[in-house]
Amino acid sequence: MVHTAPPTDTRDDDPPTAAWTQRLLRYGTGLLILALLAGALVILNRWLDQYSVADIRQALGRITGAQLLAAAGAAAVSYWLLTLYDLLALRHLRRPLPYRWVAFTAFTSYAFSHSLGFASIIGATVRYRLYAPHGLSGVEVAQVTLFVVTTFMLGLATVMPVVMLIDPTALKALHVPPGSALLLGLAALAVLGAYAVGGFWLRRPLRLFGHAIAFPRPAIALRQLLLGLCDLSLAALVLWLCLPPSDAVSYADVLVAFGLALVAGIISHVPGGLGVFDAIVLVSLTPAMPGNDVMAGLLVFRLIYYLAPLVIAGLMFGALEAFQARHRIGGLSRVMSAAVSPVVPLVLAACIFITGAFLLFSRATPEETLPSPLDATALPLMEMSHFTGSVAGVLLILLAHAVQRRLHAAWVLSLVLLAAGCASALLKGGDWQEAVVPGLIFLALLPARKEFHRRGNILRNPPAPSWFIATGVALASAFWLGLFSYKHVAFSDELWWHFTLHGDASRFLRASVAVGVIALGAAVAHLVSAASREPRNRDAAAPRPLTAARRTD
Repeated sequence: MVHTAPPTDTRDDDPPTAAWTQRLLRYGTGLLILALLAGALVILNRWLDQYSVADIRQALGRITGAQLLAAAGAAAVSYWLLTLYDLLALRHLRRPLPYRWVAFTAFTSYAFSHSLGFASIIGATVRYRLYAPHGLSGVEVAQVTLFVVTTFMLGLATVMPVVMLIDPTALKALHVPPGSALLLGLAALAVLGAYAVGGFWLRRPLRLFGHAIAFPRPAIALRQLLLGLCDLSLAALVLWLCLPPSDAVSYADVLVAFGLALVAGIISHVPGGLGVFDAIVLVSLTPAMPGNDVMAGLLVFRLIYYLAPLVIAGLMFGALEAFQARHRIGGLSRVMSAAVSPVVPLVLAACIFITGAFLLFSRATPEETLPSPLDATALPLMEMSHFTGSVAGVLLILLAHAVQRRLHAAWVLSLVLLAAGCASALLKGGDWQEAVVPGLIFLALLPARKEFHRRGNILRNPPAPSWFIATGVALASAFWLGLFSYKHVAFSDELWWHFTLHGDASRFLRASVAVGVIALGAAVAHLVSAASREPRNRDAAAPRPLTAARRTD
């Protein structure tokens, strides 16, 4: 017998409350992080009120070449120690892998997480892509990431007690008396010692979400403490070597400031700790060192410890793709290429994002290299260079997430924009130093053509919250840098129409409007695209009305 059931419609005309709540949590967290960045930029502006860009450039000139070489060497050793984090984690899991592969994976993951933040997410993603072909499961990769993060936090917790014991006066920036610092150091070392020998008592694995997590054996725990201490000490040494020569600030002072700034950067979740890290270091060291010297050291530190490893990682992936395209690799290299290939878009996307931010930052500061005033085309070239470089920079930042999605259109547009970035740098008096960065990323992106095989609309899917936060950080930082660079200029309506060879402030204002319009247009386009897809998605997800049902009596 056939019974006809009345049509039912389970669709809801209103947006689901759960979806809106989830979206609010995702992007509300991002807005909170951007608010923390804004607070850090206000602090920077307050403490640098009496300094200018010229003062910072003068401080950069006092940093010697020997300091730069020593800082680069210390950074290289620090990154080598970071590869031992992964090696120790795999030994803890009793899943040894060839060191060359572990080093490649660790270097790549740290080059990303240092620059983009979200180490637990980005690092885990890179590790899974590279360790999975060697037999590691997702749970094991998560355990490796947890072990690495724990090792880093243990190192951070070890540095401060050691400094308190060696030099109790190093905490003077925190107004901690030497006697209290000594007691705090002893107490902290006692806790760390308990962790190191905890493996003797906690022999059974801990159960977490149904998975067994073994407590490190005492030998492993001791190596964790030692690795973390050495790595963070070397990273702080890089910052100390990047500062202009001064007897007023000791290595212990920098080590304390570095540890506090790292904690603040981690808590804020700002990519790379940008602004937050710098503000803490500035506040900690300026009582003994001029603010322009501190900012000069921070700039060089970020170039050596953050930007250079990221560019090297991008060139490594680009070179691998070039060798694969020419079929000049052996069997082992083919296996390596097959495993590395899924990570190439992520690496290149990060490099493209950093290059876009670099172009924006360079256009937000007064130009040092100018065309000859006698050249009739000097002014048009400068105006074109500044405007083109700023537009190329913001578009590269906005395209980065589409590059990660392997869209062919994003690959083509990125190549065009990188070439435009190089040309814009060369137009303003042949500034080849600035043209090197987009040129290198262009060469790394060019041979990776086959990795970008997907066809689709660039605006189809909005960026993930991590990209949204990183974009906001980059644009806000570039705008603040421009305001700081030209704070001595009296802003007026005439500046908008002021066209002279040295009118950098006017060019910054006009370019900032263009950057803001482009960013706002991209945001509106993503919102419109998401709103137009949402009804179709709900219709597709809704069950069809039940028109007939058959029952056998």
